[in-house]
Amino acid sequence: MSLTRLTGTQVAIASTYGTVSAMSAITNAAEAVATVAVGHGITVGDYLELTSGWGLLNGRIARVKTVSTNDITLEGINTTSTNLYPAGAGVGSVRRITQWTSITQVKKEGGITSEGGEPKYAPASTMDDEDDKEIPDGRTAMKINVTVFDDPALPWYTVVRAAADNALPVAMRLTYKNGSKTVANGYWSMPEMPQSTVILESTISFGAVARVTRYAN
Repeated sequence: MSLTRLTGTQVAIASTYGTVSAMSAITNAAEAVATVAVGHGITVGDYLELTSGWGLLNGRIARVKTVSTNDITLEGINTTSTNLYPAGAGVGSVRRITQWTSITQVKKEGGITSEGGEPKYAPASTMDDEDDKEIPDGRTAMKINVTVFDDPALPWYTVVRAAADNALPVAMRLTYKNGSKTVANGYWSMPEMPQSTVILESTISFGAVARVTRYAN
């Protein structure tokens, strides 16, 4: 059995992005391969924000596994199902994250919590059913909350504030002590007024716009 400790987790927000590169093709594969425009500047290990005609991929954050000229393998992005990812319909664009800013002073006890992402079910019983039946109907919206000891002088403060004020999706990265990572894209929110406890605290809220992506290292 392998356990992942939350203590020691590093939280970061994407603070700088590169230019948008057109994605002219993307494969149906265990790890999708995207064809991007010449001069993309993307290298192995980069994180990309994806814009795609595939709803399950649109807005998602993925890491680059390999680069072969203009063909980029998206690590951990399984698009084999043509029911979920219709062939030829996934084109769009990619945007490279060029810098992350660490969010420091995260509270240890209850400092990182998440909610949502659970499966939803729709009633599917017919009149002659003695037992109720339900069928899967997607998932609930997912939110991550990060509680910090408030200090507006810290470098990340203006980055988070700008993300909240601009109301545009910005990526989050969680790096756990064992090296595994969770990346997601979403809307940020942070109150102007910190919570009045013994020590001033603020809770940053992050509402995901696409599924999170997990990496073992």
